[in-house]
Amino acid sequence: MPTVRRTIQKAVNTILIPAGYELLPRFKRDYVRSYQPLRQTLKEAKKAGLSIGDYLDKKYQLPGVTQSTIDQLASYGILNSQIKRVCEIGPGTGRYLERIQRLCSPSSYEVYETDPQWDDYVVRMFHVTSRKTDGLSLRQTDNDSVDLVHAHRVFPYLPFIVQCRYFLEMIRITKPGGWIVFDTFTEPCMTEELLQKWIGDQRTDPCMVPRKFMEDLFARRQCTLRWSFFIHFRPGITEYLVFAKNRT
Repeated sequence: MPTVRRTIQKAVNTILIPAGYELLPRFKRDYVRSYQPLRQTLKEAKKAGLSIGDYLDKKYQLPGVTQSTIDQLASYGILNSQIKRVCEIGPGTGRYLERIQRLCSPSSYEVYETDPQWDDYVVRMFHVTSRKTDGLSLRQTDNDSVDLVHAHRVFPYLPFIVQCRYFLEMIRITKPGGWIVFDTFTEPCMTEELLQKWIGDQRTDPCMVPRKFMEDLFARRQCTLRWSFFIHFRPGITEYLVFAKNRT
């Protein structure tokens, strides 16, 4: 029955999403928003002669931000052939997924994507494994099983407690010696100047998590903050944090 409902939902959304509407399952959280409409995005990227990732970077006036993020992470030496199993939260179009696959060639790549159309797309295009998502957990992934779990431009819009639940899940599924990578809004992302930009942009959805709180939360669970950096996130910035799960 769930498969039939999902098939019907996809068929209806094929018509609704281009018009700006979406049929949602009952469990879907109010903070889980529809991603870019698939067909329209593919069409516009093709017309622009760009990859989907480059097209979205340009659309949001952040040219090259996807690649610069990957380049920064690669500079730490964590994206290499030792990464055998990967889990990504909210891959969307697959713009980060594609680049990480190219660098690491993992044997297993799991995704938790709430948008059914993009979920099907990344499975079809990149041969990844789709996991059932509830917008709160990574429940289909085993404890201590992945070398890298990551999320890009997902957490900045999630409520504080939801982010914390994901943090705990990321710690749970990461192997000792593995990596946890994500970006979110921290205090330096909301200086007076940046705050005024968000207010001027008429946005009310950004959610901030104190950096010290995150460091302590991860440290209590044997994870160490190794690196952090800032990346443009129109109209401001977000902070990337790279945690290593300590070997026992």
